[in-house]
Amino acid sequence: MDINFLKGKKIGITALDLEQKEHRGIAAVTKSLINLLSKYGAEIYLITSLGSKRSGIFSEAIIKKKLLEEIYISDILSSLQEGNNYREKFQTDLIYKIKKVIVLFFKTFKLFFSDFKVSYKIFELNSSHISTNVYDKRLEYVKDIKGFVVSKNIFDFCRMSSMRILPKMPKLLIKKSELDLIITSSPLSIRNKSKNHTKIIQVIHDAIPIQVSKHPEHPITFYNKLEDAHRSSCLYVSNESKRIVRDILEIKNRQDSTTNVLNPMPSLSLELLNEAKNVKKIRSIDKPFILFNSSIVNRKRVENAISYFNKSTLNDDNFLLCIAGKLHSNKYCAFIKDICKENKNIFLLDYVNELEKVWLFLNSSLLISTSSAEGFGVPLLDALSINLPSLATNIPTYREIKSLKHNNKLTLLDQNQDLTWIENLNKVKKFKLEDSEEKLERIEHFKNFINKLEHKVLLNINSHFD
Repeated sequence: MDINFLKGKKIGITALDLEQKEHRGIAAVTKSLINLLSKYGAEIYLITSLGSKRSGIFSEAIIKKKLLEEIYISDILSSLQEGNNYREKFQTDLIYKIKKVIVLFFKTFKLFFSDFKVSYKIFELNSSHISTNVYDKRLEYVKDIKGFVVSKNIFDFCRMSSMRILPKMPKLLIKKSELDLIITSSPLSIRNKSKNHTKIIQVIHDAIPIQVSKHPEHPITFYNKLEDAHRSSCLYVSNESKRIVRDILEIKNRQDSTTNVLNPMPSLSLELLNEAKNVKKIRSIDKPFILFNSSIVNRKRVENAISYFNKSTLNDDNFLLCIAGKLHSNKYCAFIKDICKENKNIFLLDYVNELEKVWLFLNSSLLISTSSAEGFGVPLLDALSINLPSLATNIPTYREIKSLKHNNKLTLLDQNQDLTWIENLNKVKKFKLEDSEEKLERIEHFKNFINKLEHKVLLNINSHFD
């Protein structure tokens, strides 16, 4: 394979998960994909539903093109920086809900009369936009993008189609002269019209909203989304996700291919690892610690990690358990807070920024993951990439991660083997926070790991170009 195949290629990647307040696993996968494609010469355009807060509906018709572009770009970058929890806002903010419904009511009429073709504008980024508006590690990925494809309410229309409120899927008809390929960061109810328009590849992560009862996504809506996504070419983040999703959708007699599995890249970056190695401490963490890194939701079984820690000798050995993940306003997170309050050696860090997350991995003695189900498991991949010792549940996707590297430090255990988990925790070796030599070894391991994984990912992407 010629690794230069991406040079000059224009690739659009949907920004739905980057628009969220909380950047979870899918956002991490999206950012690492943007970085990889850009590194090998692709020009990346974020496909976003975000627009301008300041231009106004009527004034856009009379504003000069260059001024409109400047307003749009600065407002989009500001919105990406702030993030938004659309689901929570729609459920709790009545005024927002009313405005949203009214806007979509009128825009849906327009969509009907345009034969479900969504309109879009393309804006180019320059260094001035980035230096003026990007000031936080949250938007680190912006340095790797060339511009924005703005299609207002596109993700609303996709969701309405998944809910079967719309009788047809919205059409994103981008000319091949404008983009060579479109990749959705997660499944969407969207399509192109013919081979004359840019090909759409849909990334499928899992079927967890169907499999997990307490997931906020409605299972039927998500099923429809998966079904619609499979009208395009699909890439699955793991063989297990591919197996489960295809089984649910009852896809049988379709020709199989090894190039439709696209294992994600680690969410860590060499730049941030080099920066983190010079940071002495964060959040008052000044003792050896083990790390749990994930959003705090039921299927992560955070209570098991806490229980194993409490029953191990790590407390007596002056270890900390650092739990880095968004604490939501729900019963499960309240329960987690309650069982942690008596132990001063458990740090509930809540949501951590990119540099803090990288520092935690670089300085941790061990990563622990007690999850019962994963589409892939980026935190475990992050640990593998720097050769960080890890204890994790023996689930199929984690076995796939373990197979990516021989002689690794990942130990997989069954969920019901409590004593074995505790015994393994008792054997954890302390990582000294001041040990700069071992940090450098972890960074060097990361470089070698990334080089090998990149080639495999690029090979799979190359096969989807026309």
